[in-house]
Amino acid sequence: MELDEKDRMILRELWIDSSQSVREIAEKLGIPRTTVQERIKKLVREGVIKRFTVKVDYSKLGKSTTAFILVSFMPGPHVSQKDLAKRISDLPDVEEVHLITGEWDIIVKVRGSSIQEIGDLVVENIRMMDGVARTVTCAAFYTAKE
Repeated sequence: MELDEKDRMILRELWIDSSQSVREIAEKLGIPRTTVQERIKKLVREGVIKRFTVKVDYSKLGKSTTAFILVSFMPGPHVSQKDLAKRISDLPDVEEVHLITGEWDIIVKVRGSSIQEIGDLVVENIRMMDGVARTVTCAAFYTAKE
């Protein structure tokens, strides 16, 4: 699908705050409301917009600690790298799981109430999974952008 400048502007507004009404977006961009509404429908229909979501303040939910876990994959007869990534993604407090290039095979983004809680997740769950050779956990000190 080819996106024009109006589509890109609408996407940018939705990315900034997806709770904006069609009317608010139309007024900000100087585009007729019906045009914005039809373009959003088209972007959803074409799969450019997969879903509308919220941005959560995790500290208010008691999950103020963010960490990234690097996982080294050890091939085995009954486990693939994609299967391992899927099993990790099903664990509580796991937000993102990506297969990556380089020295490590998988990167996992998690949130917890403390580094202790995240450590328990790593030691008691991730490291116990078939296919995990080793891990390194990096706690985030500050988040400039998500």
